[in-house]
Amino acid sequence: MKALSRVPIFSYNSIATTLIMPTKSLEIKFRKNYLNFESLFELESILAWASAHTEVQSLFITSFGEDFIQGFDPNEIKDFSEEKLKKLFSKASTIAESFLCLPQTILVDMKNGTRGVGLEFALAADIRVSKSSARLSFDQLAQGLTPVCGLFSFLRPYLNQNVLRSLLLSGVEFDKESFLALGGWCEFDRDACSILANIFAQAPIARMQAKRGLYSSKVNKEEAETEKKLFNAVVHSQDYTKENNFKSPSEFKEQLAEKSN
Repeated sequence: MKALSRVPIFSYNSIATTLIMPTKSLEIKFRKNYLNFESLFELESILAWASAHTEVQSLFITSFGEDFIQGFDPNEIKDFSEEKLKKLFSKASTIAESFLCLPQTILVDMKNGTRGVGLEFALAADIRVSKSSARLSFDQLAQGLTPVCGLFSFLRPYLNQNVLRSLLLSGVEFDKESFLALGGWCEFDRDACSILANIFAQAPIARMQAKRGLYSSKVNKEEAETEKKLFNAVVHSQDYTKENNFKSPSEFKEQLAEKSN
């Protein structure tokens, strides 16, 4: 009897999980392009399981459809309270940072493109693949929010700050050349299975120790706290509840003054 090469594991609503036996990989496949509380809690549970199962050599994070994660659904989060939105993004930030600590090598397939939190997740991964025609974007500012999954803290050392300033503050959609200039190295049009096979061929202990060496420096707690404060401030403006007509700085200042009185 021929051994199964792909074995489904777990039963989640928003994520399909499959063990790829030939390479001892766990495929984590999002069913929808937008993240929400359910998908984050399910992903957190999967990653917690993976952290205790070092026999799994790699995590392959991908999605159904042509595109990778497009962030959070703006039509959904606009109805969130401030506290609920903070909780959502805090969970996403914790998950992104955990990518650096997990014993597995993490491979993300950006497919035809990703944006917002999805792009931050991809940048937090160890390896990225995508189509060479992929289109990417930091679109958080247009939603009345700021990045909170590492751009201002644990991802900072790995990114070209001049390029990041341009891409983030302009909000433009960009291509692979800009992504490479940013510092987000990607294997374009490369078969993910061949990369997983290469990872499997490595000595597990050497691989895990190498990853520890790459991320050995501790996260700057001051930068992480600043990132959180910046995000909390823009959430308080409640601009995320609007599609346009965002609050002016003077209006926001008056709002803060009224709250302090």
